[in-house]
Amino acid sequence: MVLRLNNKDFLRIRGACGLAIEVVDGRVWITEEGRPADRFLRAGARYLVRGNGMVLVGAEAGATEVRLTG
Repeated sequence: MVLRLNNKDFLRIRGACGLAIEVVDGRVWITEEGRPADRFLRAGARYLVRGNGMVLVGAEAGATEVRLTG
């Protein structure tokens, strides 16, 4: 599934252990409950959700596309 986030939009995900988040276009920040630091990803990078807590994915600037798989 590919989702488009506009400037400053964010996606809230819960209970997604094992989900892969891949940045197709743009740049995002990801914060996962229980993880010590936020992650900043550019197009082509991916992040694997490790827990079942809350995950926030935010578009940093402009339109951003992310692919969710898993």
